[in-house]
Amino acid sequence: LGLARQQADNANFAKSQFLANMSHELRTPLNAVIGLTEMLKDDATDDGYEDYVEPLDRIYSASRHLLTLINDVLDLSKIEAGKIELYLETFSITTIMQDIVNTTQTLAQKNGNEIKLSVNLDFDLIHSDQTRVKQVGLNLVSNACKFTENGEVKIEVNRTTVDANDMIEIAVSDTGIGMTEEQIGNLFQAFTQADSSTTRKYGGTGLGLAITRHLSRLM
Repeated sequence: LGLARQQADNANFAKSQFLANMSHELRTPLNAVIGLTEMLKDDATDDGYEDYVEPLDRIYSASRHLLTLINDVLDLSKIEAGKIELYLETFSITTIMQDIVNTTQTLAQKNGNEIKLSVNLDFDLIHSDQTRVKQVGLNLVSNACKFTENGEVKIEVNRTTVDANDMIEIAVSDTGIGMTEEQIGNLFQAFTQADSSTTRKYGGTGLGLAITRHLSRLM
């Protein structure tokens, strides 16, 4: 049993390393599709080819969605392979949180939701990985917006203490569909969503919260 487990762990690690190394090969052609589609959309609009704009919009949206899914899978693989590096810098936490609100505003409005942000700190500058902090916030707020309709998504940023260390707590709450105790137990399992009907209705890979926890612990 010990040998079988070791072999399984080795195979899983090899898979994670392979996917992490494949990130460039997977992203590059998709970024080309996104870039060229955007150029064609602009040209179609400028030249008055209105019939082309809507299908090009669909290609663009589908490509962006596919890139998001690929990024999630690759991020998890890089985390499992130990290849995630943090780039620490000093930045404004208020500015980052406002950027998150602005970025998710379209998703919120699509479901008739209102986003409320409250930053309750006696300081503004923090030293961390700006990109990863934003990714964590976007994952939480996007989830809340996705599973809530005609409701409210609240973001609260507070100072807290964990094991005598000062920490920042980003708390996101919503008035959405909620979860059972059993579903909460599976919350941070990769590739897992509440149930199959959730996957069918709302889509996604079920990786967002697993990645969020990994990144939070890493930071």
